[in-house]
Amino acid sequence: MKSVSREARSMERTKATIIEVARAARVSPSTVSRVLNGTAHVDAAKAERVHAAVARLGYVPNAFARSLLGHAGRWVGVLVPQLADEFYGRVVTGIEDALKRGGYQMVCSLGHGERRTEVESIAMFLEARMAGLVLVSDHLPERDVVALSRARHPIVLVNRVIPELAAHAIRIDNVYSGALATRHLLECGHTRIAHVTGSLHRTGARERLEGYHQALRDHGIARDDRLVFKGDFTEDSGRDAMVRALGSTEFTAVFAANDRMAAGAIAAIRDAGLRVPTDISVVGFDNTAISRFTCPALTTVDYPVTSMGRQAAEHLLQLIAGADPPPLPLIQPRLVERDSTCAPVK
Repeated sequence: MKSVSREARSMERTKATIIEVARAARVSPSTVSRVLNGTAHVDAAKAERVHAAVARLGYVPNAFARSLLGHAGRWVGVLVPQLADEFYGRVVTGIEDALKRGGYQMVCSLGHGERRTEVESIAMFLEARMAGLVLVSDHLPERDVVALSRARHPIVLVNRVIPELAAHAIRIDNVYSGALATRHLLECGHTRIAHVTGSLHRTGARERLEGYHQALRDHGIARDDRLVFKGDFTEDSGRDAMVRALGSTEFTAVFAANDRMAAGAIAAIRDAGLRVPTDISVVGFDNTAISRFTCPALTTVDYPVTSMGRQAAEHLLQLIAGADPPPLPLIQPRLVERDSTCAPVK
């Protein structure tokens, strides 16, 4: 696996990307690549537009991408927001395992949750003429992803659905998962349940919030937006959200949209002199390593993350081979009960 650092990409920040050149020239990114590399005949009018756009935008080819050109047929580009989060690390592990077994290597680029960075990463993959792409990305513009697919670039999405590419997307059933976590607390007897959301620009966070509301609605409990607190999937945001919750409303349980925020929430509850689960029950999401080492151990939602990455890569390899694989599945979760939940104390 090769990795492209944020620092290395930042050197290209002010330069146009191959995608921007393609838009300016009214051609596909593949056409731009063919014109600049001279690898195939391109209509003279199109080639002229490409060269004009390159000159006008000051486009400079990515040196790393060009270094891979002679070997690109056996490389796959993988775009993820980060690797520090265990979820993404496990996804990438599954992807790499399947690609290696299929005789491919991967170049992993980190988007850091920034649209411009993700666009630059895709531009680099296109310049290197990767055999296919696995996108674990919420920021890349939908129109760009669809355009790439229409230009016959094999693409698989992880944890994101674009209608035109629904058959090539593997994701968690986040609505059901959010409802599952909330329903567990309801069945314990809680009726005042807080929710710490993830970053709401991300589809998964919005869907988990939807599942939370759905479970409350199904149990005849009126929606109360004072019980919803925004986080960003980090431990600090979970702690901060719980501090705000404890200072503003009454509740006996909380569902956090991932384990990291749940761990932060537990810390804030403990700092306030309260106990988990006796005073406040807590449910997390992801079943990451941290869930087994919080005190008490965390009840959480589990799903096969590494397997998701493996299935995504296997699907991509079939697309690269020209096959028409069956649609990727919607992954169903399960609840892992540990020690952080109990019935509310009267």
